[in-house]
Amino acid sequence: MKLTQLISIATYTLILGGCGGGGTSTPPASSKASVSPTQSSTSVSSLVASSSTSLSSTPNSSVASTDSRPKISFNRDIKHIVGDIHSFDRRKFITIHSSNTEADWFGSNAQSLGAPNASPDLITEVMDGYDVYFGRDTGGITWQLGELNQDPARPGFVSESHAQTKGGDARWVYSNNANSAKIRQFENRLTDMIIGAQQHPFWPDGKLTRKGWALSQTDTPSEPFGTATGHYMGQYLAKYFSKGAGDLFGQPKPLYVEVMNEPLYDLVDASASPVPVEKVFQFHNTVAAEIRKTNSDVLIGGYTVAFPDYDKNDFQQWLNRDKVFIDLAGANMDFYSIHLYDFPAHNNREKYRRGSNVEATLDLLEQYDTIKFGKIKPLVISEYGASIHSMFSDPWTPQRDGLRLIAFNGLLMSFLERPNNIAKTIPFLPIKAEWGRVNGIPYNDRLMRQRKEAPGETGDEWVFTDMIKFYQLWSDVKGTRIDITSSDPDLVVNAYADNKRVYLIINNLEFNAQEFTLNDYSLNNPAFANATIKHLHLDSQNAPVLSETVSDKFPDSLSIGGSGTMIITMNYESAVVIDQTKVEQKTYATNYLQAIKTNSPLNFAINGITPAAFGEATLRLGIGRDHGKSLQPKVTINGTEVTVPKDYRGYDQYHQGKGRENFFGVIEIPVPYSILKANNQIEVTFADDGGHISSAALRAFHYSRNFTH
Repeated sequence: MKLTQLISIATYTLILGGCGGGGTSTPPASSKASVSPTQSSTSVSSLVASSSTSLSSTPNSSVASTDSRPKISFNRDIKHIVGDIHSFDRRKFITIHSSNTEADWFGSNAQSLGAPNASPDLITEVMDGYDVYFGRDTGGITWQLGELNQDPARPGFVSESHAQTKGGDARWVYSNNANSAKIRQFENRLTDMIIGAQQHPFWPDGKLTRKGWALSQTDTPSEPFGTATGHYMGQYLAKYFSKGAGDLFGQPKPLYVEVMNEPLYDLVDASASPVPVEKVFQFHNTVAAEIRKTNSDVLIGGYTVAFPDYDKNDFQQWLNRDKVFIDLAGANMDFYSIHLYDFPAHNNREKYRRGSNVEATLDLLEQYDTIKFGKIKPLVISEYGASIHSMFSDPWTPQRDGLRLIAFNGLLMSFLERPNNIAKTIPFLPIKAEWGRVNGIPYNDRLMRQRKEAPGETGDEWVFTDMIKFYQLWSDVKGTRIDITSSDPDLVVNAYADNKRVYLIINNLEFNAQEFTLNDYSLNNPAFANATIKHLHLDSQNAPVLSETVSDKFPDSLSIGGSGTMIITMNYESAVVIDQTKVEQKTYATNYLQAIKTNSPLNFAINGITPAAFGEATLRLGIGRDHGKSLQPKVTINGTEVTVPKDYRGYDQYHQGKGRENFFGVIEIPVPYSILKANNQIEVTFADDGGHISSAALRAFHYSRNFTH
């Protein structure tokens, strides 16, 4: 996220609004009322320990079918497989926007304003204590460019001999500075690091480096525009890092290289002289080709999209940007990179990615990639979180941290459903980020603050912001993914089993608290010992609270705070036996982005489904329409009409006129498994005109045994 993107300050108004979707993209009269996420939610003590929470002593619980509360069901014995992935990869999902070399980890230095850390060993406490992995560094490559001389024989290019010398110096310093012993302890946590370039001075426009020269702007067949940039990046990767096993010097080499961080914002959207997007995308091709000349062991991608608002201007942003990038540069990219942020307070609007919108965004990208190349290219989400524009100029507040924690968890739950396609995800959370201080106001996105920043506290030492609660919440989760389902799309779930433990993860996309029932339908039942319930939510002052409760009874009835996340660790007396399978198969249609016309059927072919004896399925339709248009089309699959639900993930997006400018999201339609065929014909008809179906996919789950949900 760029600092300049956050300068626009908006007035933020808290509103009441419908939540959870409906038959149209404006809240119908019957919609349940909800509050915005900065309003209060119930504390965990009343949710878990009060008399209103039912705790059953029966390990295998099943609440009566007349119960109207949402129902969450799990099967411990059924392994959930997506592609070839069936376990929780902390290296991929529990990460931090930092590297082991950052001086921010160590107190009493310039990056810490000379103040000490409260933690005697901060890097160990975070990385080992909460089992976190390093993610991304966009500063080192920029700093080192400013240290290099120009090649006198090749103006506009770095001197390769000087890069050899400076790279050797950097490798030696890494292994021989005062913190070397400590930082090398964590090399196992940066095996798939990301690095990326910034616009300046990497975009060749005459901007000088600290040495007083600029990268070549030549654009000829023998030296395409960007050649000098790619040449330097290749030199940096080849000469500034460890050479591999047996090399005693240098940081391990990064795996992922982003050609440029969020290029279109600076070069197009915020520029007085916008650069044609095609030039930016061809620049990616040139840089990638140059890097590969000296580095065969890195993966190169882009274009690190800042604002993937694909539906903007009736999908013109998709057609004129991301589709163009895939068409021009996709074949030369090893991965795509993208940034995804909630905007809870932007121009007096609440615009949330989490929920149906992020699903539609990723489905559109995946489907077009499938159509174009026959497969889905790996996706790197190198930043995600929330930008709270109305609080940008405020000092640190727990309320701002709370909104960002809500975004972290809500977005992560969607990413976890794509473990086979997503290569890496990084919540945008630098450590101290003093480089981002503006007019005395510290950078908003930080893991650490000085003690004196909180009301009633004094002292300069560095302590955790509330953002540490993200890592505390997820600190224990690991193991094999198992079957879990929710009857309410606003309660998003995931589950993993490891030895004698099962981790049940529930995220509430509603702004208000929700009660739900918990049901265990596993066929084998080791003796239940107890449950530990971690619950992250907002308190009555809108500050984040992470509470932990232990129950010796099966928690068959619980309540989760508005926009909250709950991780229930079920402890058993013996190891969980997983001897059945649930194989997920997500298949996209052969066509996409179809314009909606009144009573005009839209047809999609989804082929290659492999039904089993037991299973279930969902049709996913990405829809972009003006508010007030229907979100409940008539849908037939292989000639059989199916019921289209009124509800969908997350808020209704209209939000009483204070939400998104239009609806863009996925609606998920249950499909009777018995009507699936190898090749399936889907027909979708709307009774009104306007907008597009952006994507269409069948998500089928093939079980090895019969099951109950």
